[in-house]
Amino acid sequence: MLDGKTIIVVAADQGLRRSVAFALEVEGYYTESYDSVQKSEASCREALCAIVDDDILRTEPQAAAQFLSNRGGRAILLVDGLSALQRRVDYATLTKPFTGADLLGVINSLVVAAK
Repeated sequence: MLDGKTIIVVAADQGLRRSVAFALEVEGYYTESYDSVQKSEASCREALCAIVDDDILRTEPQAAAQFLSNRGGRAILLVDGLSALQRRVDYATLTKPFTGADLLGVINSLVVAAK
């Protein structure tokens, strides 16, 4: 069921997907989790936003870059402190490790910006 409260989580690591999904579901969001960008593409069209782990950029560089740019500001990239990625204006970034409050803060800022 996709609606304005559904968040897509894309991460190769199953533990990370589960942790992020659990933190969001506790807050009342619906989640759908995928281990690749290609599997998540159809679901993202109607979702509130997509959360993408930076490991996906290493395994699917072109698909992930296109995916993030197509979200129109409705994407959050999870990065580690060692990532050499440049921050871009078409998606938000959140540095790992992060807390549930950190994640919700970024999601809330996306919601406010979309209004």
